[in-house]
Amino acid sequence: MASGAKLLALYDAILVISQQMREHAQADEWDALVDKELERRQLVAALRTELEIAPSPLTPAEQTQSETTIKAILSLDEETRKLAERWMGELGEKLGSIKTSRRLQNTYLAP
Repeated sequence: MASGAKLLALYDAILVISQQMREHAQADEWDALVDKELERRQLVAALRTELEIAPSPLTPAEQTQSETTIKAILSLDEETRKLAERWMGELGEKLGSIKTSRRLQNTYLAP
């Protein structure tokens, strides 16, 4: 049976990685963010396994702590997603500019 302490430890580990992911997004370190996402997926899978094998009810205090941690994780995910969307928009603009530049070169510099 999964203990409340073990479940909370997994939630906390996911929170720490989520914080690191946001920091990587803020620093435009997208490869590092992807690495952390893979790491976090493993922890989420471990958490799911613990909950599926033998779910154990958390004490009221543990339930409150887990809810607080989950809300923090969701907030960090939202911040990270916004940063990633901003970056993707900038990347899209750059790619559009390159496409336009190539079209102009092909039109006016073609032999």
